[in-house]
Amino acid sequence: MATTSLWHEPARPTIDARSRTGGRDEQRPSGRNGPIPLVVSRVRADAAAMTTRAPLSRTDHTMPPGLLQRFRVQVERRSSGRVLDIGARDLDELPAYQYLSHLALVDAGSEIRETRLPLPAEKSDASPDDLPFPDRSFDVVVCRFVLHRAEDPARVASEIARVLRRTGQLLFVDIAGGVNGLDVLTHLRLGGLVTHDVDSSRPRGNPRSTLVQGIAAHLPPQYVREFAWLSGGARTGEHHDAESRGLQENT
Repeated sequence: MATTSLWHEPARPTIDARSRTGGRDEQRPSGRNGPIPLVVSRVRADAAAMTTRAPLSRTDHTMPPGLLQRFRVQVERRSSGRVLDIGARDLDELPAYQYLSHLALVDAGSEIRETRLPLPAEKSDASPDDLPFPDRSFDVVVCRFVLHRAEDPARVASEIARVLRRTGQLLFVDIAGGVNGLDVLTHLRLGGLVTHDVDSSRPRGNPRSTLVQGIAAHLPPQYVREFAWLSGGARTGEHHDAESRGLQENT
């Protein structure tokens, strides 16, 4: 008795490619096993364009204006007391002076370095990965487009955490190559900071890069031991554990 395979598919009628194109010959790229469908070839071409397109830069005209404006609003609202600004290029990027008691500038643009500011500012040519300030020096650190161009972004994040007071805030905006800015956030978290109010945007026409901005701060003392265990840093865990036991610290 003959049996019929369960996987047998009835033969489908063949359609002449010329009938779909009004009688015109349609040129299709050839592959190892025959012609490649047009949709596949177009997807491959788009993917190749994505991987060869230059990554986003700070001066790129495709920068999302809405996200940058939200970052400026955060800087205006939250900058007070002793403020360290890293990476400012233009005068209009600097925070309002009326709530500042001290302003330190690192990696600032030439316009800022050459201008006499209303508030006496400490201008430094130091590298962001070796900040020339004591521990717990600043209430607010503003960091603009620094991590993505640093040779050692984890060290930059660690230095920022070092000079940021225990109750201080880091306001950051940066370009990330990872999904939703995960690489930038990872560096900050491994530096001992927790992030919140994170906002990301992918510029149209440049899918390889993500613009990300947000706020970071030190962990509350009751959570530092758990964070050290999760990050796997024995030395970091010992340091934070000492702080969590109430050692005197300049806040």
